[in-house]
Amino acid sequence: MLLKNALVFVHLLAMAVAVGKMLEYDFRFLRSVHRPISAQQWENLLHTKRTMTVALGVLWVTGLGFLYVGQAQYPGYLANEKLWMKVLTVCVLTLNGMLMHHFAFPYMQQGKVFLQWPLGRVLLLTGSATVSSISWLYASFLGIARSWNDTVAFGHALGVYVALLLLAAAGTAGLMAFLHHRHARGIQPGPLPCAGPRGGCPR
Repeated sequence: MLLKNALVFVHLLAMAVAVGKMLEYDFRFLRSVHRPISAQQWENLLHTKRTMTVALGVLWVTGLGFLYVGQAQYPGYLANEKLWMKVLTVCVLTLNGMLMHHFAFPYMQQGKVFLQWPLGRVLLLTGSATVSSISWLYASFLGIARSWNDTVAFGHALGVYVALLLLAAAGTAGLMAFLHHRHARGIQPGPLPCAGPRGGCPR
């Protein structure tokens, strides 16, 4: 029982750290898509990548530990279809991470303005990031959705996952196409409000 609790704690902690880091970087990146990628932003991207890679590794190790302990303690544990949906989601995360490493990061390292790339490349890279975000969030949901244990069919869980991916991909594609069009026309986003100690911008 102690081993299982330890696995649960480390597993959930890894997911919490990964999701928090992912969302932090996503929001920060969206605010800078119209500017060249600076050295500091590249370092932030590398740090985020390292954090996500470690978290994914921890997810695999603790997940395999769950399978071993669960099957040893509860015969029929592996018949839980929600469990295999989570395994599939983590597999998607792993494959998508490899593709981003080999294809997305070399483009990002060029330091160019993201919205100046061809729209097709912008949508491809954004789509890959969307798959990562939705997969992490869905894996986290499956980790706490105890009411789905032995009650929800694999096909249903897969359908929810695919629907979330399609909705998120459509939303992000529309947003990026809109921003790309505005940038091509020379329309820049307005300055963000300053939050100095006196409410004014530094001069």
